[in-house]
Amino acid sequence: MVTVLTPPGPVAYPIIASTMKREDVKVIFEGNAEVKLNAIPLLNEVNYVLVSRMLVITPGLGKKIAVWKKGSANHILLDIVLKLYNHKAELVFTDDPAEVYKLYKEGKADSAVVTTAVTKDGLYFEDLLSAKGFYLPGICGAEGLNEDFETAYLEGIDLFKEDPEGTSEYVADNLPIYRPSTFIESIFKNSEYNLRKLDKPYVFRKA
Repeated sequence: MVTVLTPPGPVAYPIIASTMKREDVKVIFEGNAEVKLNAIPLLNEVNYVLVSRMLVITPGLGKKIAVWKKGSANHILLDIVLKLYNHKAELVFTDDPAEVYKLYKEGKADSAVVTTAVTKDGLYFEDLLSAKGFYLPGICGAEGLNEDFETAYLEGIDLFKEDPEGTSEYVADNLPIYRPSTFIESIFKNSEYNLRKLDKPYVFRKA
C-alpha cells in the first residue's frame, strides 16, 4: 500500500486513474504521506519528474500578464522568467484558473500564463528558463521514493492512453473540486506525462 498526497491539479490525474484497477493506492488531498506530488517549485526536493511542457505564456511576454494566484507555482515561474529576461510587466492575478485566459481574451491583459489544455500557442517555461541557463526538469514532480508509486503512476498514464475519455471521466468524478472531464483529457493529450526517476534529487532554486 502506498499513500500519495497531491493537490487536485493535473499532476494528480494519473495516480487517481490508477485507483480504477489498484486497491493498494490511497490518494489524499490533505495531510501527510510518503509520496508527495506538486508543482516542482513547491516541493522541497524532486525525486521524480512527472509532467513537462504543460505551462505556456501565450502568445508571448507581454506588458500586462494574467496569471493564476499570487504565490502559486505559475507566479513563481513567471517571476523568475521576468527577472532572467529583465522584462518589466504588470501582473494581473485571479484566484480562478479558468479566468486567466478569459482576462487575456477580454483585453484586460495582453498575455497569459495558461496550461496546454487551453492552448499550445506560446512560450514554454522549460525553454524560456533553459535559454538563460536555468535548469527546470519539468513542471510537476514527486518527492519521496516508492516502487509501488512508480508502477501505479505509469499504469495511470497507460489507462489514459487506452481510454482517454473514460479515464478522464473517472478522474473528474474522484477530484475534490470540479474540473470538466474534457479539460482533463485535453491537458493529458497536450502535455508530456511520464515518470522519470532522478539519479540525484533536484532542488528548485529561486533566480
